[in-house]
This record gives sequence, structure tokens and C-alpha cells, in this order.
Amino acid sequence: MIIAKVVGKVVATVKDAGFEGKKLVVAHAHVIKDGQLVPGQNMIIANDELGAGEGDIVLITQGSSARIAPGMKACATDAVVIALIDRIDSDGRPVFSKA
Repeated sequence: MIIAKVVGKVVATVKDAGFEGKKLVVAHAHVIKDGQLVPGQNMIIANDELGAGEGDIVLITQGSSARIAPGMKACATDAVVIALIDRIDSDGRPVFSKA
């Protein structure tokens, strides 16, 4: 699973039928380094059925796990937002809080 920050959205009017009605977001993967949540190097396009907005910190799953997420069986997806993160702790200290 990947911690990521939603930085945008993808709009496509011509697409595979499995993507009809699906929302796609652009997410920037993040890592925990020196007790802080910081941007990593990877960008991800993920299906989002949870309603994540720009700036939200989310949890993304990829690969076969993404395809078994609810509503994704008929969709050729490789990444799905599976949680909107409220808080992340590392080494007993908070590194992110939505508050």
C-alpha cells in the first residue's frame, strides 16, 4: 500500500467502458523520512470511489488488490484509493494529522 497526496484529477471523455462513471485522481506518493511525511518520487493515477479531494492524504493499493476492491472487477485498473487518512504515527509520534 502507498501513502499519497491527491494533487489533481484526470478527465477523459473517451475511455474504456469499464471506466464509465469512475473518478480518476493524480496522487503523489509520500514517504516517512526523519519523522516527517515528505513527497517521494512517484506519481500515481488511481480510481477513487471515496471522494478524495485535492490535498487529501490517501492510502492507495495497486495490482491484484486494486482489482478486487468494490466496484473495480469490470475495470482495467492498477491503483485504487482505499482510505482517506486521518492520522499517521511513526515511532510513537504523529507525522500527519488531518485536523
